Amino acid sequence: MTESDDLIREFLIESHEGLDRLDQDLVTLEKDPRNRDTLGSVFRTIHTIKGTGGSLGLSKLEAVSHVGESLLSRMRDGDIVLDAAVTTALLTMVDAIREILSVVEQTGGEGDADYSAVVARLQELDERDGADDVAEFLTAFVAVAPPPVPVAAPAPAAAEHEATASGERTGENRRRGVSDSALRVDVGLVDKLTTLVGELVLARNQILQFTSTTGDAALMNATHRLNLVTSELQEGVMKTRMQPIGNVWSKFPRVVRDLAAVCGKQVRIEMEGTDTDLDRTIIEAIKDPLTHIIRNSVDHGIETPAHRIARGKRPEGTIRLRAFHEGGQIIIEITDDGGGIVPELIRQQALARGLITADQSQCLSDHDVIKLIFAPGFSTAEKITNVSGRGVGMDVVRTNIEKIGGTVDVHSIAGAGSTLRIKIPLTFALIPALMVS
Repeated sequence: MTESDDLIREFLIESHEGLDRLDQDLVTLEKDPRNRDTLGSVFRTIHTIKGTGGSLGLSKLEAVSHVGESLLSRMRDGDIVLDAAVTTALLTMVDAIREILSVVEQTGGEGDADYSAVVARLQELDERDGADDVAEFLTAFVAVAPPPVPVAAPAPAAAEHEATASGERTGENRRRGVSDSALRVDVGLVDKLTTLVGELVLARNQILQFTSTTGDAALMNATHRLNLVTSELQEGVMKTRMQPIGNVWSKFPRVVRDLAAVCGKQVRIEMEGTDTDLDRTIIEAIKDPLTHIIRNSVDHGIETPAHRIARGKRPEGTIRLRAFHEGGQIIIEITDDGGGIVPELIRQQALARGLITADQSQCLSDHDVIKLIFAPGFSTAEKITNVSGRGVGMDVVRTNIEKIGGTVDVHSIAGAGSTLRIKIPLTFALIPALMVS
């Protein structure tokens, strides 16, 4: 691999990380346009992608990100205030950049796709006069902004001490930056290490079993030391495979926003436990099932603003994601405050589709009836759309969860909302077992 290939590979990794963060930041910024920190973060990410893409000769990427950067620059200067139209245009730009990067990764070039419509839309928004929006924004901002706190200039002695202290950090005692404390390692190498550690654990177990029958004190001491080191090595390698579940959840605010717009609904998403660690392979396995559940919550669970108001609810629905450890497993709960599931409706649909008999429908409890949503081919949608109605959703979710040793259950109160509870193992790379003979 040449030096140029290494540079492009590093650029692709950093850019994809930045784009994943951009989706969430833009949705957050749409709800709070006064958040200067988030706006600054979005601007810096696009600026970095544009600059590096240009230096690598990626002209399409540079052109798309340049007009986005120009629009963000006007927002940062206060000439334009972020609204739904600007957010949608910027998210479209993020999708275009992601598509270009995907083509670069596969072919080494930018492909033949035309992004002139994306550029034209961003330029149109960049050139519009946002004076009225800005005046309204500044009025609101002044009303809520706290008074500035005067900052005294540092005394000469303090400044001299600070300079001395910063000078002392240049040697071994200097504080490590983020780039010094993090290291990117190929996933294949981590998987190979995990396999080797698994073999080492098996060999250790054989040695422990053999040593227990010899009675040799020196050998027993050495074996005890081997046992401790192997256990620590196993624990350390397992930690390298762990990733926070927030890496998957970061995409959901964008999914909820886009789908809510399509369905004509107002939905916000709340997340708790984003720092809960999971094995990388588990995270990959639950990504699609979680996405489908979120889409179902928006499409089927949350009602339209008019229906919510008629029921005495706030027009904006809420989807809450929660992850936590319990009994050596990870629990993920997806809760919405929508219309809930009506057992009688599920019972009628199941009878009509031939999933249960009339006798079975009388014997099943409401909870068992609700669990029929996981049956293959089941759907309560009245018509097939690009969002739902094909009956190939929740059964696939349950199959994929059970494939990794997990379980999924659903609880619902008609009119109040539903909760899906997923229970999955922390990892399935190494599983403790007790052998009895």
